[in-house]
Amino acid sequence: MLGALLAGLLTGTLGGLASIIPETVRLWALAPIVAVIMLFELAGRPLSLPQNRRLVPQDVIPRSDFSGPLQFGFEMGTGVRTFTPTALPHLLVLIVVLAGGLGPGLLAGLGFGVGRALMPLTRALSDDPRRWDTKLLASTAWVGRLCATGFLLSLALLWT
Repeated sequence: MLGALLAGLLTGTLGGLASIIPETVRLWALAPIVAVIMLFELAGRPLSLPQNRRLVPQDVIPRSDFSGPLQFGFEMGTGVRTFTPTALPHLLVLIVVLAGGLGPGLLAGLGFGVGRALMPLTRALSDDPRRWDTKLLASTAWVGRLCATGFLLSLALLWT
């Protein structure tokens, strides 16, 4: 989560710099991007945006000392190594930069960190990790739609 908070701090800082652009210009620039990404997400066909498509090495995860989870969290949280099957993290960064600021950036980083931590935790706690992987892959489109719907609801709550 520390890595995600660091990324959130950086994103929020960029949002502060973007505040010199009038708010109406930022929001009108953001609206069509949100619409396009949401259409693809809700259709179950997420856009493939730039990302570092390397996963954290498997030897990092089972380390019993504090360094393994710390390295995993930092690399996943900051996006140094990550694979995202959705464009929602990219959209979140864009929204924080254009419409958020430091507070929303830190909250987004915290939320992203919690979400990233839940994936390996639920997998590790499952009775059969391979079966868990199979179920996740089989339901990726529906998970994406659910996340996109939650994302839209969050935006609606924030902008009302």
